[in-house]
Amino acid sequence: MKAFVRSQILVLELIALGVVLLLLQRANPSAQTLASTALFVVATFTLFTGKGFPHFRHRGKALLIMFLSGFFVLSGAVVFDQEREAHLAELRETDPAAFLAELRKIDEDRWFAQLRELDPDAHAAEAGRRATLAEAERLAQCTDQKASQAYVMIQADVRRGLIAPSTAEFPGRYGAGTRHVGDCVYQVNGHFDAQNGFGAMLRGTFSGTTRYFPESGSWQTQSLSVN
Repeated sequence: MKAFVRSQILVLELIALGVVLLLLQRANPSAQTLASTALFVVATFTLFTGKGFPHFRHRGKALLIMFLSGFFVLSGAVVFDQEREAHLAELRETDPAAFLAELRKIDEDRWFAQLRELDPDAHAAEAGRRATLAEAERLAQCTDQKASQAYVMIQADVRRGLIAPSTAEFPGRYGAGTRHVGDCVYQVNGHFDAQNGFGAMLRGTFSGTTRYFPESGSWQTQSLSVN
């Protein structure tokens, strides 16, 4: 009998808690989401540790409260998003400038897309600014320090032009004049030792240019002369 009474009390408590959270959701979705999240955390802690507030220490009760509060956390987030979207839609019609300003704080990419339609001139200016920034960031990766990497990357193309490519040996240091010449293009000079058709080791030289592509981290030989 006592177990039945306790179960009925638990059902009534859950119903009351659900009603309170539902009313709070209608009044203030943000506050309801925070309250539900706090309940979810407390119930989860109790479920795994058996500790917590005296009234919630029973793991079975904690599990039910965790499910209930979790449901309201999700539904509160949905309601919050719906209300925000409705507010943005209304603002877009009544005050496009304020709409764009608020949207930019929420989603930069979405703001940029909306800017194209609502303010083409500002969109063109922003697109230019982004392109300039992206180009500056790209060029910033093409430093003189990458000259040694350019020297290593061009060696594969040098080998392809040799009679015995597997015998080619390159010094650890590139030759004079190897440098970044601009726009991620590197001038590379060097020498190597490799066997000729008779098996004798001869010294050769090479000069060429190779371009670095920061977007993919790849290299491409632009020109090459091997002597």
